[in-house]
Amino acid sequence: MTQEVHSALVVYFSQTGNTEQVAEAIGRGLRGRGLRVRHAKLLETRPEEAAEYDLLGLGTPVFYYKEPLLVREFIRRLPRGVRLGSPQAARKPAFTFITHGGNPVNSLARMQRQLARRCYTVVNSFSCHGYDTYPMHLRGFREWGAPTAQLLRDAEGFGERLTSECRWLREERRFALPRYKFVGGKYFLFSHLFQGGRMKRFFPPQRVNESLCTRCGVCARNCPAQAIALDPYPRVSDACIWCYLCERICPWQAFAVDWSHLRSRMNC
Repeated sequence: MTQEVHSALVVYFSQTGNTEQVAEAIGRGLRGRGLRVRHAKLLETRPEEAAEYDLLGLGTPVFYYKEPLLVREFIRRLPRGVRLGSPQAARKPAFTFITHGGNPVNSLARMQRQLARRCYTVVNSFSCHGYDTYPMHLRGFREWGAPTAQLLRDAEGFGERLTSECRWLREERRFALPRYKFVGGKYFLFSHLFQGGRMKRFFPPQRVNESLCTRCGVCARNCPAQAIALDPYPRVSDACIWCYLCERICPWQAFAVDWSHLRSRMNC
């Protein structure tokens, strides 16, 4: 039998602030039900800290039709949500949330499976559009102004409902797990193609024009994956998630990223 839920750790990875807004809205809903809530940025949080809370929330934007590798690594390093030998019902409750501009494909289902391997039961999930700044997306993919005030209210209501769902997990012998519709086709294929070392084959590298770069460090300080270091000019490591935020925020336009080849192929 699981314990009462009194506290929640809401861990989120956020590139431009969309997912952070959703995390804060869900937290307001949880606090409204009397829970002690801590919000934590994923790259500033040790997975072991999840053991100190009754409920774990994990949120991320979707990149290339899937959750980023750093999110999967965080889940893999989580302490087990139940002691060995405990009954199945003692699995620790969790929830997931994502923001996306295009098709999230099977991201929530994968996160559910990954958390189950660490003995966490996902009681529910929240998904909504966020403003997508990815350079290659057509205008039709963008959700201007998202997440909207209504979406954030929906996220807050989601947080309010979570306490009841955790109670059902505790009290019902056969708890109904969330089911996610499988997405196949070309997007499923893309979600497998666009990962790891293959990204260098499909997408342009983030080269720096040293004659323009002033080594101000804006890119390194704001890289959501902490993948950029000044050496002495910006160098992008293999931790890169290929979001190209560095290109968009550089005040000197020093990142020389050539999109012409891909845009001509996609008729952007």
